Amino acid sequence: MRRTSLNSKKTMTKEEKKEWSELFEYVKREILQYDESQKMPSSFALALRGLSTGKVMDNKKELDEADYSFKVILYTFQICKPQIMQALSGKDFKSECSKFVYICKIVESNINDVYLRLKKAEKARDKTEQIETNNLTHKGASYKQRTKVTQNNKLKNLW
Repeated sequence: MRRTSLNSKKTMTKEEKKEWSELFEYVKREILQYDESQKMPSSFALALRGLSTGKVMDNKKELDEADYSFKVILYTFQICKPQIMQALSGKDFKSECSKFVYICKIVESNINDVYLRLKKAEKARDKTEQIETNNLTHKGASYKQRTKVTQNNKLKNLW
C-alpha cells in the first residue's frame, strides 16, 4: 500500500505528477466538460486522489484501503466514459458535487476490473520478453536435383 499509517506522507515522483496531471485534465475536459475558464473544485481533486487509495476523499484520518496508480484511474475513466455520459444524460443533479460523486461511484465499481486487466497484460508482456529466441533455428530444406536433364533435339528447334 502507498501509506500504511495515518501519519505517513508520500511525495510524488515526476512520473506520478505527470500521470496526475493527465488524469486531472482528462476528467476536467472530457468528463466534466469544463472549458479553460472554469476551475475544478478542490473537493473533486481530493475525490480523485481518494480513488487511488480506496477512499471517498483523500485524507489522513483513514487508513488506505487500496493502491491504484493514477494511470489505472485514467484508463478506468476512459473505459467508463460512454457509461458515464449515458448516466449523466438521463439525470438531473442538485449540484456539481453530487454529480461528481455519482461519476466517482461508476469509476469505483469498475476500477478493479481495469486493474486486473492491466496486470494480466503486464504479465503476458513479461512472459513474451522472457522467451529466448536464440535457440530457435530454422533450417529450410534445399532442393537437390537427382536426375539429369536431357533435351530433345526435335523440340530444341521449335524454340
